[in-house]
Amino acid sequence: MLSIDIRSRTPIYEQVKNQIIELIRVGIYKPNEQLPSIRSVAADAGLNVNTVKRAFSDLEADGVIYTIIGRGSFVSENALAGESMRKKALNGIGEAVNAARMKGIEKSEIIDLVNELYGKENQNGRD
Repeated sequence: MLSIDIRSRTPIYEQVKNQIIELIRVGIYKPNEQLPSIRSVAADAGLNVNTVKRAFSDLEADGVIYTIIGRGSFVSENALAGESMRKKALNGIGEAVNAARMKGIEKSEIIDLVNELYGKENQNGRD
């Protein structure tokens, strides 16, 4: 289910979060559908349970999932519509663009990259 890159500069819990969000975005997990347990995700990915727990906690704080004690975690009805998620995403993009500018990347190169990424999505049937 999850593919973790241990050599990535992205923390493992962030990789878990991002991949679960992507699975929700593409429709693998639908609103109100139960997610695998934290322990099973950790076992399947070969991760520490606490790492996966942190990812789930962050997802819950962002309103992407909700937890019912004794039953598990479920995808929120409006999982990807949360304002905090949008703000965090835009903030991350801003930081990345600033870092790229400081390394000499031209505005046109950034725009071309964004257009390429969105073009690939549109070819896959996404908007």
